[in-house]
Amino acid sequence: MHVGLFLHSLSVGGAQRRSVMLANGLARLGHRIDLITVLPGAPLETLVDPAVRLVALSRGSGQEVAVGFRRTGEMAASVAGLVRHLRAEQPDMLVSMANHSTLPAVLAHRLAGRGDGRSLVLRASNHLSRRRGGQAGSMKRLPERWFWRQADGILAVSEDVGESVRALTGLPADRVHPVPSPILPEGFPALLRGPVPDLPFPATSDVPLLVAMGRFVRQKGFDSLLRGFAMLRERLPVRLALVGDGPDRDALRNLADRLGIADAVAWPGLLDNPFPLLAEADLFVLSSRWEGMPGVLVEALACGCPVVSTDCPGGSRELLKQGALGPLVPVDDVQALAGAMEAVLRQPPERSALREAAAAYETGRAVAAYERALLAIRRERSPSLLYRRIRVKTM
Repeated sequence: MHVGLFLHSLSVGGAQRRSVMLANGLARLGHRIDLITVLPGAPLETLVDPAVRLVALSRGSGQEVAVGFRRTGEMAASVAGLVRHLRAEQPDMLVSMANHSTLPAVLAHRLAGRGDGRSLVLRASNHLSRRRGGQAGSMKRLPERWFWRQADGILAVSEDVGESVRALTGLPADRVHPVPSPILPEGFPALLRGPVPDLPFPATSDVPLLVAMGRFVRQKGFDSLLRGFAMLRERLPVRLALVGDGPDRDALRNLADRLGIADAVAWPGLLDNPFPLLAEADLFVLSSRWEGMPGVLVEALACGCPVVSTDCPGGSRELLKQGALGPLVPVDDVQALAGAMEAVLRQPPERSALREAAAAYETGRAVAAYERALLAIRRERSPSLLYRRIRVKTM
C-alpha cells in the first residue's frame, strides 16, 4: 500500500513517537510511506527511517510543542497543503495519527476527492469523552460525531478508547479496531543496559526511588502526584524523579517548593533513554486524568518496574488487568494515591509478570497488528480495487 500518515509535527510526545515507529515499521514491510507533518524541523525527525518520505506542508518549526488555539490554527491552515499532496501523490490511504489531526484530515480527504478508492482512517490516540464508559453524542458534540463518522475505519489505542469512539459515533464494532501501539523500540533489551542518569540526591541505595514521566500539562496530573508524594514522605523516606518538560514546569516546581518537598524531587528533563532509570526505580506512578494508551506505563512494565496508576479513562485498567498488576486509584484522589504508593513500596509484586504484560507493545508485533488492521479496512473500503491489484500481480 501507499499510505500517508498525518499529524501536526514530530515534536516530543507519545503520538509523535508512535507515528515514527509505525512509519518505519510499515516501510520495512515493503509499504510506501509518506509521513506528513504540518511543520518541519522537530526533534523526532532524526529517528525517521530513510525509506520513509518525510513531507512538511508548511514552513516554520516543529521544535516547540504547540497546544490549544495555536495548534488548532496551524492544523486548519494545513488543509490546503494536504489537499495538494493527496491530489498529486494519490496514496491508497490517509491515516490521521492523533485526535488533533482528525478535522484537517477529514476536510482534506473530502476536498481532494477520493480518487481511485482512497481510504480514510482516523486513529483515536486519546479518550474522546475523558469519562469512563464514553459519552453519547449530545447536541454540542454533533460536529465531532460527524467528523469521526467520515472514516472508513477507526484505529483505537485501547479498548476503552474504542468504546468512547463507539459511544460518540454510534458506529458498529467492526468499524472500530483497537490495536496495540508500537511502544517498545527494537533492541529494547540493549537499551536497558544503558547508563542511569545522574540525579541530585545523596548516594544512598536504601531510599526508595519513584519515577513519573510525561509532558508537564494538566492532563498528566503531576500536581496531584506531588501532593500525594508529600503525604507519602511523611510516612516513608522517598525520592521522586519527575522526567519530562512542558508548559507547566515552573508551576510544578513552585508547588514542590510550597509543599516542602523540593529537596526530594529531581527534574532530569527529557531523556533519550529512560529505560535504565525505570529498571532501577522502586515504583513508577501514572497520575493522569485521561489517556489513550499510556506508553510510559507500558515502558515501566517492560522494565519490570512496579506501578501505581490512576483509573483514568483510557488503557490503564486493561493494561494492568483490572488492577491485578498494580493498584488503580481514583483520579485526583491524593490520599488514595499516597496509600497505594506506600502499599506497593512495602510489598512489591513479582517483576516477571509485569514484563509479560508489555509484550504486545513490542514494535514488531504492534506494527504487524497495524498492518492487518489497515489491510482489513482497505479491503472493506475497496474490495473490487484490491481484487484487481492482486489479479494483475498474480497473472
